[in-house]
Amino acid sequence: MSKLKEVDPVDKDNPCDQVVPVQTTHELLRIVRAAQPIPRVAVARRLGVHRRRVTVLVKPLIDSGILREGAPDRSLGVGRPPIGLSLRGEEDFLVGVNIGISQIHVGAATIDGKILREDRFPTSMDPAVTISGIRNSIQKLSTELPERSLAVVGIGVVGQTDCKREKLLYAPHLGWRDVPVAQMLNLNVPVLVENNATATAIYESQRRRQQGATKTARDFVVVRAGTGIGVGLVIGGEAFRGTSGADIAGEFGHMTIVAGGKACCCGNFGCWEKYASAASAVELYVGDSQRAKMRGTVRFTDVVAKAAAGERRAQVTLERVGTHLGIGIGNVICGLGVARVVLSGELLHGWNFIEQPTRAAIGMSMAGRLSHWSIEQGDLRGADVGGALEVAIEHYLATIVRKTTRAA
Repeated sequence: MSKLKEVDPVDKDNPCDQVVPVQTTHELLRIVRAAQPIPRVAVARRLGVHRRRVTVLVKPLIDSGILREGAPDRSLGVGRPPIGLSLRGEEDFLVGVNIGISQIHVGAATIDGKILREDRFPTSMDPAVTISGIRNSIQKLSTELPERSLAVVGIGVVGQTDCKREKLLYAPHLGWRDVPVAQMLNLNVPVLVENNATATAIYESQRRRQQGATKTARDFVVVRAGTGIGVGLVIGGEAFRGTSGADIAGEFGHMTIVAGGKACCCGNFGCWEKYASAASAVELYVGDSQRAKMRGTVRFTDVVAKAAAGERRAQVTLERVGTHLGIGIGNVICGLGVARVVLSGELLHGWNFIEQPTRAAIGMSMAGRLSHWSIEQGDLRGADVGGALEVAIEHYLATIVRKTTRAA
């Protein structure tokens, strides 16, 4: 892969430090990316600083070619129209990889997240085969984009990672343990391995910047529900990660909500994801009697379609899943003290039937009685390759900040 551009490696001095200072320059780049072209006065307003402070921050970024100032937009009416700031990055592209239970989704995108190329292929139970396929896919996409150089790769995985974001430690649904993903890919660019719920949370955080969210709206929990359940936490617009060698923050999918309940692939019994995931809905719908022969041929979207067609069994299935989802979310709100919840993942396809019982169950919990909680739908793209791309883009912007700081 001769055309892959070398970028600063991941900072490993203190990869698990949770004491995050106010990164004004990093947040400035996020805001510009979310609303480009955006006038300096609007950046200052969203950062909560004086416009002169933005001018000081922007100057080295413009001088180094990272930001550009566009021509005034004459369509805005009379008076002097503002000059907008935009990110440059025409020479680079980033890759996001979502390692799903059944499928690998690879996407190449620009710095602002616009998809340039995509590739999909089945997930192998052998991690070496899957990683080899990912490398081949990245090579193919790189060849198809000869005018650009690969800068960063972000990978979303269905399991815990190490704090350095280099290894997948355990993926129960795949049966993978201690897979050194970054090392096995052997690329000459940074590779960030992130739990997919955290990747989804990063995606949702940036989506809120695009919507112009205020600082008070930047604390939230993401519940990513598909084959399993993962939880991502965002505080002040920053993703929270665990502080131990194994980043197990957000593994609420494997908390017990039914003592002595159904066996989970993690080795426990009664885990939340055995009762409130898309996979659990299929299991519940199919049942253990003669319908067992249908197992493997029914998908979650099939259950939703049957419910929409009026089938009572499918409707009751989704309602029961919604109740268990709400029970778990109530526990998450109580445990984390963050009352704003964003639901993402495959379960959203059945939201019309799941929403009411979910809200009812949350309302019955201590969290529902004592907090001003909310739950809203996320963007399905964030639970897929979009989240992995955000991981790559975040590292790309952080690298820019480090280089600008050193140059100053």
